[in-house]
Amino acid sequence: MNDARIALISATPLAIEPAAAAIRAAFPDGTVWNLLDDRLLADATLEGGISARLAERMDHLIELALAGGADGVLLTCSQYGARAEVRDASADGVAVLSADGPLFAETVARRPSRVLLVASLDSAAADSAERLGAAFASADVATDLRPLVVPAAAQKLPEDRLSEVLVDAVAEVEADYDVIVLAQFSLAAASAALAERFGVPVLDGPSAAARRLAAEIDGRRR
Repeated sequence: MNDARIALISATPLAIEPAAAAIRAAFPDGTVWNLLDDRLLADATLEGGISARLAERMDHLIELALAGGADGVLLTCSQYGARAEVRDASADGVAVLSADGPLFAETVARRPSRVLLVASLDSAAADSAERLGAAFASADVATDLRPLVVPAAAQKLPEDRLSEVLVDAVAEVEADYDVIVLAQFSLAAASAALAERFGVPVLDGPSAAARRLAAEIDGRRR
């Protein structure tokens, strides 16, 4: 399992290191293979969403990863997650995961009463809140989902500064919560600091995805 080759398909360089760090932790002897199209997000904005042309572009990147021998594929951009969710797992032969599919599954499995969903962008908060809310509804779990947008975390920051910014923002939230969910890969580095400061589970996409990939690959190799 440890020698797996994991392809990370990214739409922004900011998502690469958090995803790669989680994969390296789960697969110490593995290989991280980065595929980056840094126009995917900008073009989605220009086209008013994920057009058929852009969906096809992401599909080509997934096919490239599979043809190159990837043992698992992770899309690090949540906006393109649907391209992973429509894959045929039996045809692909390996797991192709969306950025936050494993994260949402882990969150729902905890059946929390109150969730604080942290994002750095309004668009990311709205998108994640809608899809996580739908996941809770589908599982018939009643949850109070509170989004928190922290604009200061939208820029590239050193890990200690990112943690400081998010800790300060979360400390201002008056309501109680059972779980903190980080909506973007770029925020994952602050997970440990948030958990230590607030004493609740902090879930992030890269770690959840790495756990899922490890389980999937281990299951195939048995």
